[in-house]
Order: sequence, then structure tokens, then C-alpha cells
Amino acid sequence: MRKKEEKTLLNRMDKYSHNHLLFLHDFSVPFDDNISERDLRKAKNRQKMAGGFRKESGSEMYCSIMTVIETLKKRKMGIIENIKMLFMGTPAIF
Repeated sequence: MRKKEEKTLLNRMDKYSHNHLLFLHDFSVPFDDNISERDLRKAKNRQKMAGGFRKESGSEMYCSIMTVIETLKKRKMGIIENIKMLFMGTPAIF
């Protein structure tokens, strides 16, 4: 069983060898693929600091707001300006 897993790993490393250390040459490539984990960490820390959300609607609102903010950050768009546009009824990211 173990030899099969090792062989699979070696085959995959051979097939994708140009991608393994790409982050060392191209600084726009993140060194890990934990983007979703980093996004979830914010909500988990909020939950720990505040002792949890009192209602399910509170956690839903927090997640909706953070979704908009994180999308704006990833697209390198102005957060405050776009939130103002959202409240005026002209969202820029949808």
C-alpha cells in the first residue's frame, strides 16, 4: 500500500515538476493554497472574540459583509468607495 502511494506521489511530482517551486520564481504565486482557510479564519476569530454570534441571522450578515469585502480585496478594488456604491444601489462587483 505504501509503495503505491509513494509511486503515485513521484509520478505526480514528475508530471508537474515545473509547478512545484513556482512561487520562488514568480512572486505573484502564493506559497500555499490555503486561501479558503485564511478566509474562514477571520470568521472563526470573530466567533472566538465575541463569544459567538447571538443569532444565526447575525452570523449570516457577518458572512455576507465579509464576502463583499474579501471579494473587493481580491479584485484590488476600493473597499469604501464600492461599499458606498452598494448602498446607493449601484454595486460594482456584481
